[in-house]
Amino acid sequence: MIVILLIVISSFEPARTMFCKADEACLREWMSATSGWAAAVAAFVTLFALRRQIAAQEKQIDHQLGNVEPEIYVRCTVGEDLSPVAQVTIINRNRRPFHVNFLEAYTPTNRIKLFPHSLKIDGSDRLQEAFGLPGAVTHCLLPGKDDGTVASAAVITCFFEPEGDPDSVDDGGLARYHAKLFCHGRLQGEKVAPCVLIAEAELVML
Repeated sequence: MIVILLIVISSFEPARTMFCKADEACLREWMSATSGWAAAVAAFVTLFALRRQIAAQEKQIDHQLGNVEPEIYVRCTVGEDLSPVAQVTIINRNRRPFHVNFLEAYTPTNRIKLFPHSLKIDGSDRLQEAFGLPGAVTHCLLPGKDDGTVASAAVITCFFEPEGDPDSVDDGGLARYHAKLFCHGRLQGEKVAPCVLIAEAELVML
């Protein structure tokens, strides 16, 4: 683009009058202004880099102050009776307690019912009074993270039941469901704030 501009202002008189005066050396004037162009480009690049740096610092400060969302991970494994289960792990790094209320899962074409049947918080078993109710989780309150302490973690084991056909079936006869899981909960504090955590997982069953 710069080369084309130099050719135009040097060789074509109608276009030259748009960029230069009739009594000046047009090419020389534009070449002398190159430092201004370079400064403008450098300033733009610097501002872009500073913006990224400020965003990274804000994330770091939020993490230090405990203003981050709880984390969620999902994996497909087998239960004690060797039946397939979805194991949901939630880690609360927020300074406020997090209360888990409900779990649900969907594929692009199906809904998958989740039946939470066991819950452990920091390694201790908790009673599930809503056993058999799709998605319902009880007694799952993760304490907020204090400075210097380990973040509290909950592990929820769920049976799952697809409502439709799988996304794929492999050669071994395993049905695979590429699901997106939603964890509905609330962050406790001066104001109770609804919070939805999202994770993706591949659920497999015969």
